[in-house]
Amino acid sequence: MSRTTYTINNRHFEVWRGWYYHTPKPQPEIPYDIQLVTLRLADALPATELQKMDFDARMVQPSERVHFKRQRTQDILNACHGSCALQHPEVARAILDVLEDQHAKRYKLIAWCIMPNQLHVLIEPCCPLARIVQDWKAITTRWALQHNKRLGLKLKKGLWMKRYQDRFIRDKTHLTEVTHKLHESPVIAGLCERPEEWRWSSAHNKRH
Repeated sequence: MSRTTYTINNRHFEVWRGWYYHTPKPQPEIPYDIQLVTLRLADALPATELQKMDFDARMVQPSERVHFKRQRTQDILNACHGSCALQHPEVARAILDVLEDQHAKRYKLIAWCIMPNQLHVLIEPCCPLARIVQDWKAITTRWALQHNKRLGLKLKKGLWMKRYQDRFIRDKTHLTEVTHKLHESPVIAGLCERPEEWRWSSAHNKRH
């Protein structure tokens, strides 16, 4: 290696010339694993209902509170509070169009179910999940607000809650269980008697 000295404003600098090796920063891993994603409408869980849930949870043993809150949350969702904008056929169709538009481009769409106040999607992503969900929210929210008045959706600001839920699928057995539970969602909520009867579900599509 050779050395060169420079003088700038009476200050001396030494620059070594030779071979330099650059180690690139590790790139974030792309989550190719199958994941279950759940989005809820912004008004699906009213504050009053959540306050009641927290109060009642105090009467439950600490070891059982997580399960209690999970079940109570699902009961609140099944009661269909709020605008339930997703039950409108045009809104459901718009959301399904967004899901299918990116199939085979940014993820593999495995199963889905559009409920009145929440959305369940089972995908195998090939790019960061956060970016996928952000685009889902942005596109569908923009569409819903544009048609808010015409469809009588009664939306105030946004369509979705800020947070979303995601869960990794462990293996094929787990995938079968989660897919079955996803398709059973409208049955459990009392919206239909059989999964394939629910129009806005991949179980309905398999019937045809």
